[in-house]
Amino acid sequence: MHRSIGVPLSTLFLCLALLACSLNTAPSTPAQSPSATLPPTASLTPSTESLTSPNFRLGARVTRSLTPAQIAFLNRNFYDVMTPYLSEEVRQTIRQPQLFLYRSIQGTWEGFTQFDWAHIDAHESMFLHHDGRRIRTIWNSWLMNPGDFVDEDTPDALDHWINYYAITAAAQVHDYGYDGLFIDSASHWLNPHAVNGVMPDDYDLGRWHDDRVRALRYIKMQLPDKVVIFNGLHNQHGAEDSLAYTDGGMWETFAFRPRKGDYLGEASWQAAIELTERHPDKFIALIVKEQPNLNTDIAKRLFAVGSYLLVSRDKVVFSMTDAEHPNSHALLYYPEYTLDLGAPLAAYSRTEAGLYLRRFERGMVIVNPSADRTLTCTVPDGSFRVIPVGGGEVGPEGDWEGSLTYRPISGEVALPPVSALLLVDRQP
Repeated sequence: MHRSIGVPLSTLFLCLALLACSLNTAPSTPAQSPSATLPPTASLTPSTESLTSPNFRLGARVTRSLTPAQIAFLNRNFYDVMTPYLSEEVRQTIRQPQLFLYRSIQGTWEGFTQFDWAHIDAHESMFLHHDGRRIRTIWNSWLMNPGDFVDEDTPDALDHWINYYAITAAAQVHDYGYDGLFIDSASHWLNPHAVNGVMPDDYDLGRWHDDRVRALRYIKMQLPDKVVIFNGLHNQHGAEDSLAYTDGGMWETFAFRPRKGDYLGEASWQAAIELTERHPDKFIALIVKEQPNLNTDIAKRLFAVGSYLLVSRDKVVFSMTDAEHPNSHALLYYPEYTLDLGAPLAAYSRTEAGLYLRRFERGMVIVNPSADRTLTCTVPDGSFRVIPVGGGEVGPEGDWEGSLTYRPISGEVALPPVSALLLVDRQP
């Protein structure tokens, strides 16, 4: 096994939930979902110094060296950490969070020293081709063959991509004592954009889906005692099928187009929310990935946080990252994560007008996912609106700047499109 930690990665896990409110329209039947948000499991509970409230299960990525103070902050405030690093030091320093090893399944790089490139390069069946040539992805990796899989007892099994990926990654997870495997780029269809429009010969959507499901099932078989999560739920095309054979999945874009930041619409938002409710026993990571100016776009952050709080529970992971942040490897933290609303009193509900609500012991969340309609609700007297200030990079000394302010609010309140209202019933 190689133990170097310099890795040329381009897409990473950032790697990842209401006070009575009388509305001007009667609530519809509550969604069928778990009735309470549980805190993370005891082994993952942060120390008493944690800033993060029990309403949030935060995920983070580690793609470069962190200072001891930053690692201490990570250990106190985050529950899940993904890293491409293969090192005993990583396991020794990241103590409390659940630690996932990152490995991409759709493409791999010549310089990725933690796989044996010479071995991969010598077996052409591992690659997909267009007119006889290998295909490069937009991340400058080679496009690998999701159907290159044989029975594991076949003598040359390691000469085939899925077998090689599963057996090698599983060995690395076990050898270094990581808690699980994060399988990146496991979409159940091939987006032409990912390969600059150069599609493989004889590409078939149904076969791609079936090959991906079969591969993920086989990988989990290699890691029965570890957590296996795949990235690809947001691309849909039957990706939900693979939740039956893995421990969870990531919905990476969470209603926004990466980098450009434009809203994908209520249907996309609703699909993510409802998927988490259909799978209460699975780890579901909701990631607002690479959005521009999240550090200053408070409205977008509140919408993402409010949406997460509608469905948050012990296995729903959340994270946000700022595409315009000058340090793309930064550990980011926002004051919203410190908001402790207490235990939820019920699952979320949807009003006839289209607002989504969830009630907690000490407050409520109201979300308007409409792309073009302003909706109103009546807020009881004595409520306070939560307004975040600051947030962003955790500094080398473990320091960060951010706070929550509280503004009295009551009566009829208008929620513009793509917005959320976080309320507490008393000012802390």
